[in-house]
Amino acid sequence: VWLVHLTGEEFPADCLGARALASSLLRRDLCLKSPDDSVVDLSKTVVTGVYVLDMIAHNKDSDRNVFQIAPGEGQGSAHLAWLAHQANRAWNAGTTRWNEDPGRRAGKPPLRGGSMPGPFPHLPLRGEIRTEWEPRSALYNTDGQIFSDHGIPVVLFMENYDINRCGYHDLNDVMAEIDLDYGAAVAAIAIEAVARAAVETKR
Repeated sequence: VWLVHLTGEEFPADCLGARALASSLLRRDLCLKSPDDSVVDLSKTVVTGVYVLDMIAHNKDSDRNVFQIAPGEGQGSAHLAWLAHQANRAWNAGTTRWNEDPGRRAGKPPLRGGSMPGPFPHLPLRGEIRTEWEPRSALYNTDGQIFSDHGIPVVLFMENYDINRCGYHDLNDVMAEIDLDYGAAVAAIAIEAVARAAVETKR
């Protein structure tokens, strides 16, 4: 499992980081330089799937607790979306049990003054699978589209996208606009999906 931070997504960069990685994977010439200047040869790596997380912590006021599972083109992407759906179901089933803990039922103090919040009730979410032809899929506007175009199975995890929301690429992009419970739930579901994809036997 690789955790990759991509750069240059937004226009006019046109997803430079994703394009460089996907192209290198297909050319089979991927090498990384380590801190001691030695080279790690990853040219034989075959990627079976990519999960892209992009904007996962703004909980849309008009349609709460929804996030999108947006697969790219092809059977491989559809399979990754199915694994993400199963991860979402497992998360929601777990929240019922975990939230019975008295410490979680008590809630948490607000995140103000630099103090970390205490335990909080886990938030069940509704992950909507939005295929590439679904108008509400945001895949086309992200690094995920680059992997799909290169034939690499991909799924985008993204909030219930609202381009008109407060804090979308403006000066109000601050912590006050972020729902930490929602973002933590999306991240947990994504981690579970990655784990399922990593351990499953060859199809």
